[in-house]
Amino acid sequence: MRSLVALKKYEKYTFLEILNIKKNMECAKKISEQLSETDILDLEDKFLTHGFHYINVKDIAAGRRLVDKFLDSLQCYTQNAALTISNGSLELCVTDIYYELFKGGYVDSTYNFDFDGFFIHHFYYDFMWIEASNELVESQWFADFFQKMVSFKIDQQIPVLIISYQYPYN
Repeated sequence: MRSLVALKKYEKYTFLEILNIKKNMECAKKISEQLSETDILDLEDKFLTHGFHYINVKDIAAGRRLVDKFLDSLQCYTQNAALTISNGSLELCVTDIYYELFKGGYVDSTYNFDFDGFFIHHFYYDFMWIEASNELVESQWFADFFQKMVSFKIDQQIPVLIISYQYPYN
């Protein structure tokens, strides 16, 4: 009986985390490709400060160009990672977390998860961004993944940029 109570708390927690993510995505600063001086300083702060940071851009391509531009100019991270379900390929120096989860057996075809194992044995990144499409954010495995990020205090160790997209969301 005790484990059922714990499970209900866990489900409520992940649901609340996802609601919080969506709320933060809606309130995220919209960034155009023409960056103002204020935009540059604000983004630089997001790239250099540990924690979850939210921005909103036109589309996935614009988000990737922005991230690439800042990572290239800052030159302070060696292990970059992106969580995306987009079909587009990432730069060679960026690890695709979604691919790593499946390749490493941390998520299987029936969506059984071992996120504890992933974060304990495989998470060694110093910068990460999440391409937060509606499909990704609304998936159950992402809710569990995000909850584990919070549990392992990933946001207190590295900057995590959560990029949402202007309407319509991609």
